[in-house]
Amino acid sequence: MAQSSPLDLYILLFGGTIAMVLLAVGVVSFIIIYQRRIIRQDLAFKDAEAKHQRELYHGTLEAIETERKRLARDLHDEVGAALSTLRLLVGQIQQSPNEETAIESISNKSKILIDNTIDNVRRISNDLLPQGLEEFGLAYSVEGLCEKTMELSDIAIYLKVDNLVSIDTKKSLIVYRLIQELLNNAVKHSEAESVHLVLKSENDTLEIEYKDNGKGFDFVEAYQKRSLGLKNIETRTKMINGTTKFETKPNEGLKLNVSIPLN
Repeated sequence: MAQSSPLDLYILLFGGTIAMVLLAVGVVSFIIIYQRRIIRQDLAFKDAEAKHQRELYHGTLEAIETERKRLARDLHDEVGAALSTLRLLVGQIQQSPNEETAIESISNKSKILIDNTIDNVRRISNDLLPQGLEEFGLAYSVEGLCEKTMELSDIAIYLKVDNLVSIDTKKSLIVYRLIQELLNNAVKHSEAESVHLVLKSENDTLEIEYKDNGKGFDFVEAYQKRSLGLKNIETRTKMINGTTKFETKPNEGLKLNVSIPLN
């Protein structure tokens, strides 16, 4: 075999060098493009995460503001009106200081009004901090909530509490509000006849399982519209680092699993 000429060796060496340079340029270009793509994806993810955090923040503020408005309305419409009426009754006593029959009638009306006002104040106080939550725990308060809901509606509620550990008051209150939101939605919107509710502790996690046989809804459409009920449930769960999983379709009821870390 004939030996390669120096020219052929130079051409081969030069061609190989060019090929290596092109390969290196290609690799570097790929790395740069890939890194830019990763950076864009990371920025998009951070923007989405920031947007979600803003939505949760505004959802929390909205929930707080809704509670304040409801409390102010209850105080004004019920307690305020009762005190105004009581003031009028006291004025009538002053106008009839010597009429025993009139005074007795006004006194009886005043007692009834005072008793009703005391009941309203207890109800408002219970809405702010559910009765027995601090003393007897979450299970006791949720049981009372279910009983009250059944008294005010035609829904049968089946509650099961399984191995529920002690939970601090702050977290218990948020969980209570979450369940209250679910039951309110069931009464107002779902047209359900029955609700199954399970509270249990597993592996340092509080699990809440909710199921009703109501009319259900299109979850994607409701979520895109930022349904207030869904937003409140998600917001309350996120406040204590929990996760939610909705399962629902029109005419198929609603299933919801909530997982909340207890550590």
